[in-house]
Amino acid sequence: MKKTILALTIPALFATSASAVTVYSDEGAKVDIYGRIQYEAGEMKYKSGSNEANNFGGEGEARLGVNVEYALNNDIDLIGKLEWQVVAEGDDATGSDSLDTRYAWAGYRFQDTTELTFGRSQDPIAQVLYLSDIFNIFGGRAGYGDTFELNDKVDDQVRVSYAANGLDLRGAYAFSDGYKLEKAGNGSELNNQWSLSAGYVFPVGVGLYAAYEQQDVRGKFDSIDAWFAGASYTVDGFFFSGLYTQREQGDVDTKGFELTGTYNVDAWTLLAQYSYEETDNNVRDFDSIDAWTLGVQYDLTAKAKLYAEYEINDDEFQDSTGRVGRDDRYGLGIQYNF
Repeated sequence: MKKTILALTIPALFATSASAVTVYSDEGAKVDIYGRIQYEAGEMKYKSGSNEANNFGGEGEARLGVNVEYALNNDIDLIGKLEWQVVAEGDDATGSDSLDTRYAWAGYRFQDTTELTFGRSQDPIAQVLYLSDIFNIFGGRAGYGDTFELNDKVDDQVRVSYAANGLDLRGAYAFSDGYKLEKAGNGSELNNQWSLSAGYVFPVGVGLYAAYEQQDVRGKFDSIDAWFAGASYTVDGFFFSGLYTQREQGDVDTKGFELTGTYNVDAWTLLAQYSYEETDNNVRDFDSIDAWTLGVQYDLTAKAKLYAEYEINDDEFQDSTGRVGRDDRYGLGIQYNF
């Protein structure tokens, strides 16, 4: 998982938009451009429908983003964001190049505390997911889930958020359209979804978080309900976080947790994480996620870094022969942010 951690409650291993360049600024209008270029290689994904890791391969990737802001008056700003991602060299798992839109939204900011936006934007549950999604390649598996995998970005979303004095409140509603009906997972048709999240960071560096999401689907499938709770603690060069999640759809439910720790000294950052998810499908219980992730990162400059990660897997994967274990995975990378 590769995410930009912007929240003050989480130690930023990298912050893409933090190094944005202002290309236009005049009479209350401002346009910033930011991006990143990276290359990663290793056995990073799994062969389709298999427990076996793919062969050694590499993948080049680039991102480009634009932030737009226009001050209507002293209290209200027009804001917008566009961000694209290009996979320049498909590895064994992806098989082809791709161009994806990560963000595409516009809206308003009120008194520098409240935002109302429309479009493809960050899901409110990301406030909890990003407690553990801080690795460059792997990590964050229990947060996103395996049996019911969720996303941190949502199309066609109306989102409102408030952040001030350590308090962070978010809520959103996303509606269905033709594209979503074609892309809905689990053989179902996504009708709509809504989500809420709340977080508070105390002056001593302790943060507490909670979130809920419901996805309504059409046809024979029941809605998916997901609950989250998390906590974090930052002190000196250390960061610790814990996350608990529970999900259900009809007779199937999952319970999972994730424990993360990082330590930063000078240009070095060490990362460790344990991820677990248990699935009950009304026939048997099994460990859909059971993995350790270890990582090291070295900052060449404030905008460039090298990193290496290794994932030790003990998942129970379903193939044609039954439940089997999954291969371990590893990856190396270099990244430059601008």
